[in-house]
Amino acid sequence: MTTHNKSSYCESCSRYPYVGRVSVGEEDSVDFTYQFVKKRFVAVDHRSLSIFHTAPDIIGPPKFQNYGQPFHLPIPFYDMKRIKDGTVSISPWQNKDFMRPIDGLIPSDDDTTSEKRFIDIEFHEAVYPIRVCIYEICNPGSVIQILAQDSNNHWIQLWDESSQIVLPKSRLFSPPLSHSCNFKTKMLKLVFKGSSQVSYTKLDAVIGTSELILSRNPNESLTNLLKRINSMYYPYYDDVHNLTTDSENAHLDIVHLQQNFPEYCICKSDIRRVSYKNNLKHKKVSQEVIPGYEQPPDQRYPRRILLKSNSNCAKRLKLSLDESKELSRCSLSALPFYILSLQNEILLIILKNLDLKTLYRMSNVNKRFKNLTEDPELYTCLNMRYISSDKYMCDIFCYFTPRCKYLKQLDLTGCNFDVNDFVNFLDNCGKRLTHLRLSALSLSGGIDLNPVLLKTSETCKNLKELDLSNSAIDDEGFSYLEGLNNLEHLDISNTGIRTERFCKILQNNQRMRQLSADSDSLNDAVLIELRNSCRDLEVICSLDACDFTSQGINALANCKNLQKVDLELEEYPVTDDSLFRLLSSYQNLQEVHLSGSILTNHRLELLAQCKNLKKLHLIDMKLDIPDKCSVILKQCPKLQEFYFMCCILCNINQLVNQWKERYPHVSVYTFC
Repeated sequence: MTTHNKSSYCESCSRYPYVGRVSVGEEDSVDFTYQFVKKRFVAVDHRSLSIFHTAPDIIGPPKFQNYGQPFHLPIPFYDMKRIKDGTVSISPWQNKDFMRPIDGLIPSDDDTTSEKRFIDIEFHEAVYPIRVCIYEICNPGSVIQILAQDSNNHWIQLWDESSQIVLPKSRLFSPPLSHSCNFKTKMLKLVFKGSSQVSYTKLDAVIGTSELILSRNPNESLTNLLKRINSMYYPYYDDVHNLTTDSENAHLDIVHLQQNFPEYCICKSDIRRVSYKNNLKHKKVSQEVIPGYEQPPDQRYPRRILLKSNSNCAKRLKLSLDESKELSRCSLSALPFYILSLQNEILLIILKNLDLKTLYRMSNVNKRFKNLTEDPELYTCLNMRYISSDKYMCDIFCYFTPRCKYLKQLDLTGCNFDVNDFVNFLDNCGKRLTHLRLSALSLSGGIDLNPVLLKTSETCKNLKELDLSNSAIDDEGFSYLEGLNNLEHLDISNTGIRTERFCKILQNNQRMRQLSADSDSLNDAVLIELRNSCRDLEVICSLDACDFTSQGINALANCKNLQKVDLELEEYPVTDDSLFRLLSSYQNLQEVHLSGSILTNHRLELLAQCKNLKKLHLIDMKLDIPDKCSVILKQCPKLQEFYFMCCILCNINQLVNQWKERYPHVSVYTFC
């Protein structure tokens, strides 16, 4: 379970899995068990990005932000189908990952792999499941079926997707189980839909009972009983597809059921011999941790589950009603007075958190709001992505020119525009620009970027980050970049820059910290120039061992501050470990991408000397003994993410489960 800000559950539930025991009669009891995932199993060639993102952290307590907070996938994914019509926004940039996008490595999902879109999950203890709680953090609605495994290893359906409209925001999803489970199980199967949208899902817990319980009303299922109890707490919620719509006060229906068990339920085994007393004061409740489970010290998060006083909830509901009545007595005509009394500075702080559509609507309220929504402080960032119409782009430039006096970040990825329109815009709004993306402009047609780069070098003297990747630029265009001298981030991947021009740009930008270029452009001459001019370099992508010699390796050795390295090792001799010795010498190295070679045990031992390593990506690598990778997890205490992409591994599910048990802080991503 996750930790919520508001106190809505029992504060004493500090250990997990949790058992709430309800006495039934004088001697018997029913355990309500809340437990998370112990092991997970996925098809090796599932071809699902949703499963790829979901599987690594489904074991143990989920790790993520509270509901409603912004969330970004751990690996960049660019869905061209969603952005083909273009987008415009004024939100600040997300840090662009310099590494290769993951969608280029995982084939797109199709009907031929539909039977492999699942994750099997195992829990600590077999129970009769009464609730499955799923955190859908990104693109909810991807889970379409839940099944349970019986004693004969048959999969029995508990729930399948109903026709529902799912809002695009994170949620705690607990579907009403449409099929009762009359057998104990500790194995569930989550089935995902095939979609181009990438979802990010974490399974919170399965809530189950030690005995099969039934509603006292023989005509009412347990699911309908929980729905009825839910309606007592939330009479105005109409989401019949989710029993935990209020994520901050989840499971109050089950808490209420526990506290009033004799009133609502009966054990199937005791139907004929148990008589319940109506005096609830004699109900006993105890807590215990599942025997044999020792929770890691760094994951004993407060678990505010269960046992919340119903009277407190009733008080909160009463207070809310009283407050609503009090507000209704206020004259609506007085609201403009209070709004007008606010200082413009305060209103601007509020407006900075709104999107363009909302700002436009507010500009139509009155003249004061119109002036405020045009304040240049609101338009320090401008993102126009994949807009194909140059006429539309002209209108956008005209609209934003008077508003972008303080513009700092501009993104024109994949756009088609008239060069003169952009040059005029840059002349008016580019003096404060520090970040500029002109990526993928070759997708939008034959744009002559020479006038654009000339104006950029003349106007944008404060430019720190420049992205020209996948754009058609000739040598004349690159020559204008020599006029810039404050660049810290430069991405010229897939541009075909000449070595001499590349070196001159580096000479004039000695603050360079992050560099992305074609592997054949990063040759000995460029690496030597990096050593001489850019000693503060932290990130380099992508190096190809075939394009440089020992001179280049020696030059790289002098870039002592390297933190991220992308290294292609295809055709690199397996007997030569000089590059791995180089990597082990970097004390600040945090992220490494390796592809196309054999990873011997000795090379693994050299990598394990990178004590500050946080992310390790192995792509199309052959391993002598896959289990030897545990030396990385053992000797790199700061490791957070471990990727195996297109690597041939035997018993990968077994290995991942073992690693997750020993190193719960590491997320292991696999696709073979």
